[in-house]
Amino acid sequence: MKRLAFLLALGSITAFAGAQTGKTHKLTGYIGDSKCGASNHASACVTKCINAGAKPVFVDSNKKVWAIDNTDAVQNYYGDKVKLVATEDASNQTIHVDKISKAKGMKMDKM
Repeated sequence: MKRLAFLLALGSITAFAGAQTGKTHKLTGYIGDSKCGASNHASACVTKCINAGAKPVFVDSNKKVWAIDNTDAVQNYYGDKVKLVATEDASNQTIHVDKISKAKGMKMDKM
C-alpha cells in the first residue's frame, strides 16, 4: 500500500512539473532594454542602455515586455526587429531564446 501511494505521489509530481514547462513559440518583435521597455527601440539607444547596465528584453508585437534568460543569444540584435523561436515562461514573463534571426526589411532605428 505504501508503494502504491508513493507511485501515485511521484506520478502527480511528474505531471505537475510537466505542466509548468513552457511551450516553444515563434514570435516576432524587437530587442529592447529593461530601462526603456517598449517605449524606445532605436538600436543606438538600446545599446547605450545595455552597456550602462540595463538588461536586453524582448518586446512582442503586442508591446508586452519579456525578460530574456539567455541574454547572450541576442547580443547582436539590439534594437532590431527579430523573429524568435523561444520557450515562454508566462508566469515569470521570461523567454529562453532557442533561435533568432532578423525580420526582413524592418530595421527599427526610429521611434
